[in-house]
Amino acid sequence: MLFCLQALPVRAQTDSTGLSSVVVHDTKMAMSGALHVFTSPGRWDGSDWARVGATAGITAGSAVLDADMRTLMQRNTATADGLSNAAVTYGDGWFAAGLTAGLYGTGLVIRDTWLRETAVLAGTAIIVSTIFTRVIKPLVGRARPYVNAGNGTFRMFTLQDDYNSFPSGHTVAAFSLSAVLAARIDHPLATIGLYGLACLTALSRVYTDEHWFSDVVFGGIFASAVGRSLVVWHEGRELDQQSFRILPGPDRIFMVYTF
Repeated sequence: MLFCLQALPVRAQTDSTGLSSVVVHDTKMAMSGALHVFTSPGRWDGSDWARVGATAGITAGSAVLDADMRTLMQRNTATADGLSNAAVTYGDGWFAAGLTAGLYGTGLVIRDTWLRETAVLAGTAIIVSTIFTRVIKPLVGRARPYVNAGNGTFRMFTLQDDYNSFPSGHTVAAFSLSAVLAARIDHPLATIGLYGLACLTALSRVYTDEHWFSDVVFGGIFASAVGRSLVVWHEGRELDQQSFRILPGPDRIFMVYTF
């Protein structure tokens, strides 16, 4: 009896098809990932809710440092100004969009599935996190530091930018991007560098008096959770697609490994 091992590389097939098919496949992946994040609270268990509680506690605790951090970060210097400007750029929505689009386009041209999927995950994380941020800001209505009304002043349900301090949108974008890239690259130096850059972005928002310290603390924790959850979700899907099957034939048995 002849045993034949046949491999079916599902992921590689997307690279050998037409460009439109690849883009459609990746679009569906992004939509599925976004849906996963939006519906995830319905699947949370006790440990997940404990993390939510811990995040709330850390955010509240960091609010105690808001005034002191604002005073500390107001010590402007030329070097600090330059560093702040560079760091803010990393958290800018247009920069993040351009970077992810560039990574995706490069992945398409060189037929690199890993690069394409990384760009899709990063873009999805940024979009989902930004949507949440845009909803939370007017609901909370927290006064920005430069208003000089204190960190406990709120005008809920307002679209006025002066009262859209919580959370920091730049911080959310920076940590969404860094979380996905760090998880996908999975190297200590990359993780330190990427999260370090995101932290600089967060501190730059405090430095420019646009946000309180607790605004960026919450934004960093929240966006990191979204980015990591998308990577874990995607890797879980890949594992689900890997399987052995035994298919009987008229004169042989096929052992098929699908991945």
